[in-house]
Amino acid sequence: MTVSDIPGSAPVAPSPAPNSFQRVIGVLFSPNETFASIARQPDWIVPLALILVVSLIAGIVFAQRVDFGAPVRDAIEQNKNMSPEQAERTVRIASAAAKVFAYCSPAVSLIFLLIISGFLLLAFRVMGGEGDFRQAFSVTCYSWMPGLIKSIIITAIVAARSVSAADIATVLRSNLGFLVPMKQNPLLFTLLTKLDIFSIWLIALLVIGFSFVSRFSKAKSAAIVISLWVVATLLSLIGPAIQMLRR
Repeated sequence: MTVSDIPGSAPVAPSPAPNSFQRVIGVLFSPNETFASIARQPDWIVPLALILVVSLIAGIVFAQRVDFGAPVRDAIEQNKNMSPEQAERTVRIASAAAKVFAYCSPAVSLIFLLIISGFLLLAFRVMGGEGDFRQAFSVTCYSWMPGLIKSIIITAIVAARSVSAADIATVLRSNLGFLVPMKQNPLLFTLLTKLDIFSIWLIALLVIGFSFVSRFSKAKSAAIVISLWVVATLLSLIGPAIQMLRR
């Protein structure tokens, strides 16, 4: 017998679902309760809008304050067959392309979030989990809040002082990449930058969120999310590995 079945007792109203802004804060400080609510009633407009606005601001700041030509010049120095005129033209083209890419960062962020959501949902469904794309996209957008915090901090640093594109990964000391010179050991540098505090936080939120969407245990959810992260990390090491083999 429930309380509402007792004669004369008032029915207990269900607690209202938190609004989107409460969820943005909730995923950072009470992720279990918040993601349980998101799995029941997914939404994505507010977190996605925050991500796109920050991406736009970051793109504008980066395009104006980041020296995208520095890494290209370093790479050209190893190519003795390129004339000074060719080298300068290559630097100009690469810098212009990087600035265009920076200005397009909101569209890039949206595409990236859609791809991540799709891959994660596919992996969980293949393993027998539940959930639909709306739930997956909602969880992914809310899980991106640590990345949003990192973007805000890095954008503030870059706005205060100009930096090279090669230094963006370590301008915020949230990983150990600053301990290894990128020019001397690009493979280890890239690996260390992937072991980032904010990335680990983001992965933990994805594990919790998708455990509620898929109705898997957190251990099984962690196995799937971390496995995909390992694969993505290994793929990102291909370029630096080739760069080291060419030396």
